[in-house]
Amino acid sequence: MAVRPPASPSPQARRQAQILALQAALAARDVSSIERLLGQWVHRQGVNSIDALGQELDAAEPEAWAWWQTLQSPAPLPVLQEPIAVAAEPAAVAPEPMVVAPEPMAPRPRLEPQLPKATRPAPAPSHPAVVQLRAWLPDQETRRAA
Repeated sequence: MAVRPPASPSPQARRQAQILALQAALAARDVSSIERLLGQWVHRQGVNSIDALGQELDAAEPEAWAWWQTLQSPAPLPVLQEPIAVAAEPAAVAPEPMVVAPEPMAPRPRLEPQLPKATRPAPAPSHPAVVQLRAWLPDQETRRAA
């Protein structure tokens, strides 16, 4: 008698297993696992479902989700202050902090591989059966105009 393979889990069961794996990775603070699981989530559920997943994970593990959000927020730009000159008058005005933005990188030129151009078509294979079949084909010079 043939043995039936075990039934695959339902989509809802797979979704729940993915959420449980994400919660476990958040609890362990495993960044690589979280990124991998979120990538799988987006691949299977779509980008639009990330907000709902975030709300669900926030409800289950608020502290761990807050930790993940702080990792994902962009780092603030460094604020450089000019040295304050010592003034003789006590009413000296402090200079405003200056924000330094990183310089944009110029795009690199794209290098295309240079392949040699063929001057004539590749020779036909020399297998005897192919040679016999090609003998039945008309030559290029004897083709009829369409």
